[in-house]
Amino acid sequence: GGGTGAGPADASNDPEASAMDARRAPAACPAEAPEGMACVGGGWFLRGSERAPNEGPPVEVFVETFFMERHEVTNAAYAECVEAGVCEPPFPYRAFRRPRQPVVAMRWEDADAYCRWRGRRLPTEVEWERGARGPENTTYPWGDDPAGCDRVHVRDRRGHGCGTETTREVGTLPAGHWGLFDMAGNVDEWVADWYAPCFEGCPGACGEACAGEEPRGPCDGAPECRNRLRVVRGGSWWWPLDHATGAFRRGKPPANGVHHRYGFRCARDLAPPRPSE
Repeated sequence: GGGTGAGPADASNDPEASAMDARRAPAACPAEAPEGMACVGGGWFLRGSERAPNEGPPVEVFVETFFMERHEVTNAAYAECVEAGVCEPPFPYRAFRRPRQPVVAMRWEDADAYCRWRGRRLPTEVEWERGARGPENTTYPWGDDPAGCDRVHVRDRRGHGCGTETTREVGTLPAGHWGLFDMAGNVDEWVADWYAPCFEGCPGACGEACAGEEPRGPCDGAPECRNRLRVVRGGSWWWPLDHATGAFRRGKPPANGVHHRYGFRCARDLAPPRPSE
């Protein structure tokens, strides 16, 4: 499991630490979320882990409360965007095309275009982690203890996808924090951020862009950046459980178009987006 990120000294008598503990209580959510979305309560939390160099060092960050889609985007939902002439058709992998399976072989641009078409956006990396780790900042979307295929669709001793060699239909395993499904396993999920090899203390570190309030990563996630990889989160049917933690992160070329592991889900601010001018 990942480290808790506790500081090296006992901070129990530190007024700043006490204030931080008070700030960590998640903010309240509105009574209703948009259809198909869940509310993720904002607040300060400890992002990252000490488990792997690219997951750290752990640092306190703040996210506003936001909405996130409960499920990974399905083939059926994505097909509507293709039919509207906005999205590119995905590579037609035969075992991955049932309507309720998550759409795969997504380029980052496809995921971004779909979310915008829906009046939504890709979640930032820190939003995604908040969604996966919940108000208690757990290692996995269900808690701190490892689980088997009754909770997460990953590679196990039987093979990829718990021996099925494909994805599961979305929402067929129990929900994790905030009522979000499949935040671990099933498909790797694109997020908005460009990838940096660590948050602090390595060549190419993200630095201030990954710290503080509402961090958006290198170049603020702009269309062009000196960084060449975008972030995927959550692990997939292809990888074992150690890819399925809330802090696990990888960088991948955004122009992917063949790998049958990359999908996504969308997010939205609490205030509905204004119509385009």
